[in-house]
Order: sequence, then C-alpha cells, then structure tokens
Amino acid sequence: MSGRAGKFLDAVLDRVWPRVCAVKTCARPSDRPGRHLCSACFAGLPFHEADGCCRICGTIIASKVTHDFVCEACAKDKPAYERARSAVVYEAPVDQLVNDFKFGAAVWLAEDLADLLEGAVRAKLQPADVDVIVPVPLHPNRLRTRGYNQSALLARALGRRINRRVDERSFTRIKDTEHQSRLSGDERRTNLIGAFAVADARGIRGRTVLLIDDVMTSGNTFAHCAKALLDGGAFRVWCASVARRLKD
Repeated sequence: MSGRAGKFLDAVLDRVWPRVCAVKTCARPSDRPGRHLCSACFAGLPFHEADGCCRICGTIIASKVTHDFVCEACAKDKPAYERARSAVVYEAPVDQLVNDFKFGAAVWLAEDLADLLEGAVRAKLQPADVDVIVPVPLHPNRLRTRGYNQSALLARALGRRINRRVDERSFTRIKDTEHQSRLSGDERRTNLIGAFAVADARGIRGRTVLLIDDVMTSGNTFAHCAKALLDGGAFRVWCASVARRLKD
C-alpha cells in the first residue's frame, strides 16, 4: 500500500475506532494518523539534545562546547563504535512507553518509537553513509520467551524510512546473558564478553553498520556488539537508540 493510501486508511480507521494516546496519564485521542501518541505528548517528550556532547558516545556535558569534545570515559577506554546517539531521555513517559513495547507486547508502538529514532538518525548521523542496519540481537532463548525482538522491529521501520537494507541474520547473540539493567556497573562490563558474533560476514564486511537498540544505558551493549561486528569485518559501526538513561 502506498504512503498516501496508507495515511488515508489510517484517517478512516481513526474515525471509526478512535485511539487513545498510549501515554497512560493522557486521555486525549491520538491525533497523529497511524500513531498511538497524541501530538501534545509527542512534542512534550524529553528529547536528548546533541549540543555539547561527546563526539563518540553522545554523553551531554554541563557546559556547552563548540569544539570537538571527547568525554573522560571515552578518552580513557575508547569504545569500538565510532558514534552513538539517542533520541529521548529514558524518563517519564518514555520509560513507560519503552517498557510497554519491550515487555508488554505493545508492538503497535513500533512506528511511534521509530519516529523518534528516525529523527535522531537524520539529525545526528549521516543516513546516506549507512550501508546496512543491524538490530542488537536477542539470544534464541529470550526470543522464544518474548516472541519478538523489539530492536529488530525498530530496525525494520527505520530501514523503510531511510531506504537502507536491514540485516537480522548475519549478527547473532551466542551467549544467553543476564539483563544489563539488573546488573551493577562492574557486572555490566563483564556480562557481555563473548556474547555476540558475526555468523555470516558477507552482509557485514567492509560496510558502515548502523546498530539499533531500544535503550542505551552504560553503552556496554553497543560497545560489545561493535567490537564483534568489527572483528567480523565491518568497516565502522554507528549506534542509535530510541532512549538513553542519564548517568546518576
């Protein structure tokens, strides 16, 4: 179905079966065709601005800088990825939306969250330089339990929007690890060692890979994935997430 026809169908369906905004504290109808966040809640999300941030990991610093800046953490231990950027801050109501999407089977939120992801990629990276989009993979055990990979849903939506190939087969998770969010900082740094591998280098070798995840916390998941992708032959790795947890 064409974009124009799809928008028309969404508008018709919204009249017949009006949707309520997915933000639980909002009772307004969703006035964005084909979406589940109303325009007021969408505009009010805590966007993660890029001015005055580390050019590698995207960490925002207190004072605004105009020169090329690398944060202390990246200077001390440079991650394997070249850049990581996020759309919004992981706080209310983003935390509720992401958790509904990730753990509550609210897969219908994929397009709303992909709106945010697309905006961040277009504003903070160079989509034209991306060769292939790769989602952070789930271990088969977790995929069977959850039934879907939320990062893959986001990657597919983004791929359609920026017209880039999405590869869900070449990069895999070979170690069933504990959730990063449940671990301490030290545990996060070691939990993912050896967890990822390139299963088929043909789709990765020599490419600029855009790695996609729903939330960036410490950046360890991106860092371990990027190292495995580079070891598998990728030229460089950029990372993008919908949300980012700010450091305490």
